[in-house]
Amino acid sequence: MVWSLLGRWENLGVSLVSGTWGYSIWLALSNGETCSIKRRNLLVTRGKPKGSGEVLNIINVYAPQNTSAKLALWNEILAILEGLDGKWVVVGDFNAVRNLAERKNSGFKVSCANNFNAFINQANLLEYDMKGFNFTCARDNGKKLSKLDRFFVCPEFFNKWSSASLRALPFPYSDHCPLILEVGDKNFVPKPFRLFDVWLDKEGFSDAVENAANSGGLIGPPDSCLSGKFARIRKAVKEWRDNYLKKEGEVYSCALEELEVLEKSMEDRVLREEEEWAFTENKKVIMEIDLKKCSEAKQRARVRWASDGDANTKFFHSLSG
Repeated sequence: MVWSLLGRWENLGVSLVSGTWGYSIWLALSNGETCSIKRRNLLVTRGKPKGSGEVLNIINVYAPQNTSAKLALWNEILAILEGLDGKWVVVGDFNAVRNLAERKNSGFKVSCANNFNAFINQANLLEYDMKGFNFTCARDNGKKLSKLDRFFVCPEFFNKWSSASLRALPFPYSDHCPLILEVGDKNFVPKPFRLFDVWLDKEGFSDAVENAANSGGLIGPPDSCLSGKFARIRKAVKEWRDNYLKKEGEVYSCALEELEVLEKSMEDRVLREEEEWAFTENKKVIMEIDLKKCSEAKQRARVRWASDGDANTKFFHSLSG
């Protein structure tokens, strides 16, 4: 499971990200007063975000499959909640549902659901309505669906950000969908122009550079002519980049839109053979484009954009707000 919390804590940004099941990196924004608790099925991260004297506790959960083992985990979390002050966020893969409607074509255990609901009530945890999808886990090519991944918060957190938005995103790489809880506005700043290695072998790039370099009309001292030629090349590369990214974005958006429609259809019926093929192909297109974005992100990282306040990808740039 991958989850994220976007927003603002007082006047400064607070971003939380988890990959696989268990590591929060938000403490890079903390004021240094941090601690953590590591257990087999949970990770607690605790600290005071910059600009705030309030304590925020994050519990990453990856619950076991066994019903009795889950019950032991619920009791373990309750003990942790009672022992620490501050606001709470409990998030992760709970491997449990609250009622029969949260499963489709997969096994439902009444005792497991009862234990889970009792834990939620005893811990006094609250949930935001989830947008995007009804289920967060799809297995067997979308035939088996469950809502296993969740965001729980304490009443104090909920009251402070009562208008927060929880959204389940498409999941082309995993059988679990990413979750984003947004509690404030995202701020974007302009990105400086950069030339990326991955562009060099793209269709039309070389032609754009050569045409700009070979165009005449520059008069004056050699250094001024050279500067003007560089400016032309820069402008040509920007125009090529914008057209290339626009076309790539259209392909990506089309694949993502078709994938979302198919993922929605999974919740109501079994996909037909041609739909399963489209499901696989659209995932492939999305993955190929995202791999290219990762290559660009590596180059950004090499010039240390992150430490200068810019981000390695548009996604992490949105989290830096």
